[in-house]
Amino acid sequence: MKFLFSLFLSIFIIQTQSITITVNPNSKECLIESVDKHTGVTLFYQVISGGGMDINPEILGPDGVVVYKREKEQEGKFTFLTRTAGEYRFCFGNEMSTVTTKQVNFNFQIGHGSDSGIAKKEHLTPLENGVLELQEQLRGILSEQRYLKAREHIHRNTTESTNSRVLWWSFLQTLLLIAMGVAQIFYIKRIFEKTKKF
Repeated sequence: MKFLFSLFLSIFIIQTQSITITVNPNSKECLIESVDKHTGVTLFYQVISGGGMDINPEILGPDGVVVYKREKEQEGKFTFLTRTAGEYRFCFGNEMSTVTTKQVNFNFQIGHGSDSGIAKKEHLTPLENGVLELQEQLRGILSEQRYLKAREHIHRNTTESTNSRVLWWSFLQTLLLIAMGVAQIFYIKRIFEKTKKF
């Protein structure tokens, strides 16, 4: 029973955070998180609005060494195992943009990468194995849900933008149609007035 309680308690050891930040033009935004040695870290990021929908993600270790760096990415996922304990910096740079502000949704999962303190599958009962499998499936579902929510946000923004453009284009076409009708009426009226004079 104590083992089962410890197993359920270990479910809460893995920390997951989802954050949306705004990165101004020509700037870099960072989040600092303290992580233990030999801990698995997974980062998922996605640009949800702004310009070309690209960002420069970067992860720096406590010693300033670059763990992960990409340029002009729209979305991505990166998993690594920490080698040293300390403060890791999760940064998103918008240095390439001079005008456009970007919104980035990202989440990172910090959990135990080293399995030394965790029971192996052969030491668990079928019920405990089932609980662990459900836990993994739940994590996958939550991650997928976050991804779909971010994609829905992007698609909603695109749809609203398209709707606005169609509305204004229709309004402009209507004005042009009315202007052309009025111009034709005056033109035809002028033709009849000239023929009356002859």
